[in-house]
Amino acid sequence: MSNTNLSFKQRPHRLGWLTLLLLCGSASTMAGCSLMVETGVMLMGRPKIPAAFEEFSKKSLGEKGVKAVVICEAPLGSDSEAAALDQELQAELSRRFKQHDIEVIDSHKVATWIDDNGGDWGSPEDLFEKFTDADFLVLVDVNEFSYLEKDSPGLYRGRSQIEVSVYENNEFDSRIFSNTIDSVFPRQYPEMADRISKQAFRKRYVDQLSTQIARLFYEHRPEETFD
Repeated sequence: MSNTNLSFKQRPHRLGWLTLLLLCGSASTMAGCSLMVETGVMLMGRPKIPAAFEEFSKKSLGEKGVKAVVICEAPLGSDSEAAALDQELQAELSRRFKQHDIEVIDSHKVATWIDDNGGDWGSPEDLFEKFTDADFLVLVDVNEFSYLEKDSPGLYRGRSQIEVSVYENNEFDSRIFSNTIDSVFPRQYPEMADRISKQAFRKRYVDQLSTQIARLFYEHRPEETFD
């Protein structure tokens, strides 16, 4: 099994935008340049950031006939912050995939199969033997997760360290993609506990995490990256 790591930054690319920027560089004034950029936005829309998975692997989860199975692993123990996180994140990520026309194995079927196996999904080989129609396994490994600001019980701020891996259903069940996400939400200032309930903030953070992970697999606007 290969351990291929992703170590590049996502970058927008559109031929039309490159042409526009070259023209902008030759404009005589900043005002003229600004006008050209705004005109370009109106005509072509804002450029999108391509899916990191597609750029790296040259494969697509959104291709017709392709199906993925999503597995999430979260820290075990009595920590209430991470309780049931694996099931929540798995369901939310599957839902976001469906919203972007990425076909996935039903998350309830996956959860039931894991429960029937004592909470252990085994290996990619075991999973592909069970779900033979899956072309890829998207494995989300949550190494750290918290939503309470450290030493500040009256403040909420989500922090996570997550590794996202993709395995292909072939004779090697090989890992073809890996990406580490270091999440801080919100980035600027923590949320005041008197403005939102603990449960509501936790849900908001899980929603944000699932979106951040899902964006690795479909193109999106640059402004969507900064939550």
